[in-house]
Amino acid sequence: MIEKRIAELFSIQYEKRLLIFDTSGFCAAFDYTRLLISQNFEVIRYEDIEAFRLRYEQEIRNSDHKYAVIVYSDIYVPYDIRKQFFEIEISLRSIFPKLHEDTVRRYIKDIDLISFAYGELYSSCDTREKTEKFISDTVFSKGNIKNYCELMIKNLLPSGDKSGITANGWIEIARKKALIDYYAAKANIWIDTSFVDAEFEKFIFDGYQKLSGETNKHAPAILPKVIDFISHGKTALIVVDGMSLFDFEVISRYLEGIDYEYHCTYALIPTTTAISRQGLLSGKYPRELENPFTLSQEEKGFMEAAKNAGYSKRQSLYAKGFNPPISHFTKFAAIIINDIDDLVHGQKQGRIGMYNDVSFWAKSGKVQTLIKDLYEQGFDIYITSDHGNTPCIGAGAIRNVGVEVETRSKRMLVLKDFAEGNDSFGDKVVTYPGYYLDKDYSYYVCEAGVSFDNKNEEVMTHGGISIDEVIVPFIKVKAVI
Repeated sequence: MIEKRIAELFSIQYEKRLLIFDTSGFCAAFDYTRLLISQNFEVIRYEDIEAFRLRYEQEIRNSDHKYAVIVYSDIYVPYDIRKQFFEIEISLRSIFPKLHEDTVRRYIKDIDLISFAYGELYSSCDTREKTEKFISDTVFSKGNIKNYCELMIKNLLPSGDKSGITANGWIEIARKKALIDYYAAKANIWIDTSFVDAEFEKFIFDGYQKLSGETNKHAPAILPKVIDFISHGKTALIVVDGMSLFDFEVISRYLEGIDYEYHCTYALIPTTTAISRQGLLSGKYPRELENPFTLSQEEKGFMEAAKNAGYSKRQSLYAKGFNPPISHFTKFAAIIINDIDDLVHGQKQGRIGMYNDVSFWAKSGKVQTLIKDLYEQGFDIYITSDHGNTPCIGAGAIRNVGVEVETRSKRMLVLKDFAEGNDSFGDKVVTYPGYYLDKDYSYYVCEAGVSFDNKNEEVMTHGGISIDEVIVPFIKVKAVI
């Protein structure tokens, strides 16, 4: 794994002072600063010679603490300081000396999988052709992916008591799970990651209701916080309806020339478009909405949120599709893309089908063109989703029961009276406490892997409380090259 390989390069177990030269931008491939922090290093960015000299003399020279100083440019580092540190150059070349550096860079999203296979590489593959062959024949082989996923599965959840896993901890688990699911679908192999949902459900019933009070400098904790988080200056929010972390793993392989930060946030439960997307675009929780069960007020809700954020009606735009009517007056835009949700609800081949369909969609370049057009017009661009999706087996359709929330989502029910359908579905649902929802109703979500579709029908859908449905991407575009 790449983390272990980097830890060995840094001699992290033995050294207390590291001087890391990262002049090729390896940090964009793997965030090794998190590794350093987890090993109790204080991480310092070296940017100013005199400022660092002062800090070194006053704080570091005689300290017993661990320090990792990272140099990102060709800036001068005094010799007497260099002598006191263990120096390392980190780059793709230093991590994978037997491979062709530029070729590896083309597969940077798969760097951990490459690292996993690299341990069995005994001869040099330092030409472009040899590295391509190694990646296609060995790295992406069914056997290597299977072994990698099986190892990842073992470390997906921490051992022992899971009750201490925080909201951010579950995000890390969700990202790792999505990566495993992505590789399994790519290789057309069966890897069962559904065991995560039983533990995640406990968090939903204990920690989810606290998200409205949490703050995070990198991403909003929950979707109704997004508007406040992004409404500064000239901003465009692209909402890819139904996009899960798995789907983003697929899409990310096609975002060449687009530099971004990848974070996550929590959708609203039940994870339906009507409830969660309205909460996202209005900046309100469902209990504050005029009608959380339909999308009829969605545009109005966004325009009100934009007004409250300081944008005039002329400056605000709510649009759907890849050709939004942006004018030179537009300063705050919400752009809805429904394609992924359409693929979800038409899907008959599970995650493997989603992998193939989303890959084909991403190859079309439509979303990349939209991002590039917005960037050229000076927008700060954010991309998120209103909910994810999950594979389910139909337990049988239920009709004319409860409040109609969304015709295509069959993972939840909203009722005035549980007696309405108790005999039909009581053993297939979990009673949801209704966090952030109108307490005049009762809410029931299907057990993991179950939906109210035709009996034994395999579907991709949403509306429940699985980790795939609830934790969604939150992307900040940094640059377009």
